[in-house]
Amino acid sequence: MKFTGRRGEGLASETGFSLADLLVVLTMILIVAGMSMPSLARTIENTRLRGATQKLASAFQDARIRATQDNTSYEVILSAPGISPSQACLDLDDDGACDKGEPVTLLPSEVKLTNLGVPAPLDASALGFSPVSLENSFMRNQQNLLVPGLAWNALGLPCQKSSPASPCTPVGWVQYLQFQRPGGDIAYSAVTVSPTGRIRTWMYIPSGNGNGSWL
Repeated sequence: MKFTGRRGEGLASETGFSLADLLVVLTMILIVAGMSMPSLARTIENTRLRGATQKLASAFQDARIRATQDNTSYEVILSAPGISPSQACLDLDDDGACDKGEPVTLLPSEVKLTNLGVPAPLDASALGFSPVSLENSFMRNQQNLLVPGLAWNALGLPCQKSSPASPCTPVGWVQYLQFQRPGGDIAYSAVTVSPTGRIRTWMYIPSGNGNGSWL
């Protein structure tokens, strides 16, 4: 059998991609990457907020354990919204201040500890109890000064006391965290403590109709 074609004919289709083909593929990759960047950034922000929320919950839990071990009541004092980075400290000497040597938990700079402006705040219908917060805390220290914050008594129960001599009576508590996104909008989370001492973290999931839900 004789081959009429020259050697190499029919092999043109087996050559590599052309420069035009590579440019098309690269363009498609860049388009897909550009579309996924906002979603990736949002995921990273949500992860940082979840981490900060868990960190605050751990600070509450550590205070609870120490109060039961020392058979006394300790208060967790939270920094004001204007303080950066936000922090939670355990007031071991009951002077109403975060002193050197007392345990301090620092949160990311984007996070503020404030309950103001929170959409659809958690209430008794969602929690099963009416929570106390920084805005209506009646916790008093040894000098009878009002020092808003969550305290734990020797039984490991979240509490408040209205005077230095009064018992630290059990209450429920809520604290919101607000994460300032670079685009200007805010993501929300919360830490709640039931009157029986159950600590739970929540994330606010917005919906397309302007509402949202806590999960």
